[in-house]
Amino acid sequence: MKLYLSIIVAAMLIIGGCGGNGNAPANGDKAATGSVASPSPTASDETKPEARVVSTVNGDVSIPAQPERIAATYYVGELAALGIKPAGASTRLLPDQSPNLSEFTSGSADIGQFPPNKEAIVALEPDLILATDFDEVDYVDYSKIAPTVIIPWSADDVWAKLRAVAALLDKEEEAEVYISDYEEKAIAAREAVKGHVAEGETVSIIRFFGSSIRVYGGRDVGHAFYEGLQLGMPAAIEAEVAKNPNFTSTEDISLENIPDYSADRIFVLVTDEEGDRAYKEAQKLAVWSNLPAVKNGKVYELPANIWFNYDPISVQVTLDEAVKLLTEGEKS
Repeated sequence: MKLYLSIIVAAMLIIGGCGGNGNAPANGDKAATGSVASPSPTASDETKPEARVVSTVNGDVSIPAQPERIAATYYVGELAALGIKPAGASTRLLPDQSPNLSEFTSGSADIGQFPPNKEAIVALEPDLILATDFDEVDYVDYSKIAPTVIIPWSADDVWAKLRAVAALLDKEEEAEVYISDYEEKAIAAREAVKGHVAEGETVSIIRFFGSSIRVYGGRDVGHAFYEGLQLGMPAAIEAEVAKNPNFTSTEDISLENIPDYSADRIFVLVTDEEGDRAYKEAQKLAVWSNLPAVKNGKVYELPANIWFNYDPISVQVTLDEAVKLLTEGEKS
């Protein structure tokens, strides 16, 4: 029996030895332990996709995976919040007209006012054109220059627009970080105005432009006051917001209707020369001088070049400006 077992063991050793020789390292030395050889990298491992397809209002569009030369007719503030400087931008978004964005557009080429200058865009050699639906962009013509994505301005608020641009550029994480940072600053801003603004005080924002007068809700100029500082609205504006949560502004109102939108504090925005003349004329009339905010010296004039942009950068700037106005600013 012992002889039989010895024969079996010897046979197993011979078989094992043959198998080991067949799989031995090429150098004949002992095999490495505790590791597995990695497969050779493939092309897909070494390079990222050069393009990605995105769904847009004009159908699916193939854009560069990482655009390097964006021509932006709008949404420059959204790009800035994501850490992207456009190669070119519309005139009104460049430093002279939009100081809020100057840090992020210095060196960007001027592609003209609305509608943008096609020749200027062609000369820019963009790899992506980013536009909105109100700047008279001819999609067919622009898509011949470079992949073009139109993101509708519509009724979306500033954060929805940021998220839309972020999704386009695969920057969703950066967008959420930016929004979170803003929310923290807004909380601090609310604390800063306590003691300066009485509980229950209301504010209204009135814009004079051309021959028109308009009041604002929680978007655009109203964002800093109603969303950021969460100050109260006049009843007439609250009623508009109740009907439409995306309420931006009323239809043009008449001078006689201003008392309906009166508040404890009034912020005035004048955006052109004709509007400036209209505001000066209004100040001479009893319908204006009898407003409680006017009588109490709580009317504030807002510089249009700071307050008229509605983008992630500008809402940060105007939040800071609102705090200054309410805590230390001069009243008109």
